[in-house]
Amino acid sequence: MKNSLYRGGGLALTAMIGALALASCGEAPTAAVGDCINSSDLSDEGIDEIAAISCEESHDLEVFHVFEMPEGDFPEEAGLDSAAEEQCIPAFEEYVGIDYLESDLWITTIYPSEDTWQRIDDREILCLLQTDGDSGSMKGAQI
Repeated sequence: MKNSLYRGGGLALTAMIGALALASCGEAPTAAVGDCINSSDLSDEGIDEIAAISCEESHDLEVFHVFEMPEGDFPEEAGLDSAAEEQCIPAFEEYVGIDYLESDLWITTIYPSEDTWQRIDDREILCLLQTDGDSGSMKGAQI
C-alpha cells in the first residue's frame, strides 16, 4: 500500500508506508470511517493489519472516507492517485466541515499494491486525515 499527500490541488507522493502483505485469513486489512490509527503501527514491510484505536487517544491518522476501485487491470500509481484525489478531496469537506484548501489538515491515502490487487482482489482505498498526534476526532472540527 502507498501513502500519498494532497495539498493545494496538487499531488505530492511521500515515503511508502509499505506494500500490503497478505493477511493471515487471505483478506486485505481494512478500516472504517471514523477509525483512528497511529502510523507507527503500520509496518514498512507491508500492512497486514490496521489496528484502530480510540480517537480519544493520541493518534496521527483518522479514516474519513473509504471507497472501492472498479474491477479491471491494476491502474498503476497514477491511476490510483487520480481516483484518490477525485474521491478524497470532496469527502474531506463533508467530514471535517471546511474546504480542504482552507484546512490545516493533510490528506493521506492507503491503497492496494499490484500484488494484492491481483492475488486477493484488493480494491479498497482509505482516505485519512493526517494530524499532529492530537487526541479527539477531526469529524466536524472545521480546522
